[in-house]
Amino acid sequence: MLLLLGTTVTTCFLDSLNPSTIAQQMILQSMMKTKRHICFFILGIGLTNLILGLAVYYGMAAWVAGWLSFITARYPVPVCSMMLIAGILCFVLGICRIRKIRSTKTSPGDESFKALDRLSPASLFLLGAAFCTVELTSALPYWGFLALLTSYHYPFPMVFFFILIYDLIYVLPLILLYLGYHRLQETKAIQKLEHILGRVSTYIVPMAIVLVGAVLTYYGGMSLLG
Repeated sequence: MLLLLGTTVTTCFLDSLNPSTIAQQMILQSMMKTKRHICFFILGIGLTNLILGLAVYYGMAAWVAGWLSFITARYPVPVCSMMLIAGILCFVLGICRIRKIRSTKTSPGDESFKALDRLSPASLFLLGAAFCTVELTSALPYWGFLALLTSYHYPFPMVFFFILIYDLIYVLPLILLYLGYHRLQETKAIQKLEHILGRVSTYIVPMAIVLVGAVLTYYGGMSLLG
C-alpha cells in the first residue's frame, strides 16, 4: 500500500503541473469581476476528474465508447451528416463572431469583461468539466495510475480513497493559484496581466469554435465521401 500511495502522490504531482489547465484558469480568473466564482471552475475540474477516474476504473467509459462506436457503425450516414452540419454551423458562427469583434468599437478587453462577468457559476462548472474531459484523453500519468491501481484489486472504499487523493492533489495548484491571485489582485503586475489577457482572450473562444467546426466538417465530410 505504501508503494501505491507513493506512486499516487508522485504521478499526481506531475499531472497537476498542467500548463494548459493553469493557463485556462488564469485567463478566466483575470477577466472575471467576481473572482470567487472561479471556485466553480475548479470544482468542475475536480469532480469530473474524480467521476471519470471511477468510470474508467470500473469499465463504464469503455462501455460508453463501445456504445457510441456501435451507433456510428449502424447509422453512419445520419451521424456523419449531423457532424457535418454541426461543423459548418460552428465554423460560420466562429467566423461571424471574429468579424463582429474586429468591427466593434468597444475595446476587446471591455467586451471580455462583460462577457465573462455574465458567466454563471453553473457555466463555469460546465467549462471546468469540459476542459477536464478533454485533458483526460492525454493525461498519461492518470492512465498509468489507474492501470497500477487496477492490479491491486481493492474494494470500492479503497479505490475511492486513492482516486480521491489523486484528485485533491491534482486541483491543489489551481486552488493555490486562486489564493495567490486573490492576494495580489490590486498590484500593478496583476492589473497589467489582466489588461493583456483581456485583449487576447476575446479571440480565444471564437477561434476554438472555428477549429472545432473545421474538424467536425472535415471528419463528417470525409466519412460521407468514404
